[in-house]
Amino acid sequence: MGRMAAALRYLPLVGVVLLAAIAFVWRPWLQYRRHGSWGILLFQSGGPAQKARDGMLLVLFALLLGQAIVAAGWPQALPLAEADLRSAPVIRHALGAVLLLGGLLLLVAAQLDLGASWRIGIEEGARPGLVTTGLYAFSRNPIFLALLVTLAGYALLLPTLLSAAMLAGAYVAIRQQIGEEERYLLRAYGEQYREYARHVGRLLPGVGKLG
Repeated sequence: MGRMAAALRYLPLVGVVLLAAIAFVWRPWLQYRRHGSWGILLFQSGGPAQKARDGMLLVLFALLLGQAIVAAGWPQALPLAEADLRSAPVIRHALGAVLLLGGLLLLVAAQLDLGASWRIGIEEGARPGLVTTGLYAFSRNPIFLALLVTLAGYALLLPTLLSAAMLAGAYVAIRQQIGEEERYLLRAYGEQYREYARHVGRLLPGVGKLG
């Protein structure tokens, strides 16, 4: 039981580090190597609302990382999480680990499926092509779905009020970002995107299709 508790203490930190490495190191490097562009457009497009969402993304990563570091090094500073580890609710911890690691695998697959169209942010004049295959045949936004799955796993492993607030805030911000990106895709691809969105759900298969 002691070994399992120790592993659970470090798993959220490992997950956050992997998440940041995938999104801000590995995938931009791959984009540059294959297409000559880093693909990171944070704070480079949109109005104040878009820049606020970009800022929230960085704050979210900082809070996720900060709490995970505290949980790994000083778990007694997080009373709810510490008590949870001692009570050892095996099923919820196992589900949290599966969601965290499964979300990261889904994130990698979804980012690879985008190919040249991958961006963090919106590049208004870009028309790299509408991706409708792979995971995008089942979800219009599998990257955002992967992020939510990963955060849900994190929250199950570190059940604190901050974790719950971050998951809820991330969902609200992601829904707003999806709306902004959908408007861009409609401008960029018009009827092609409308037809695609009539058949594929926004996050989950069959849910949130455009009418």
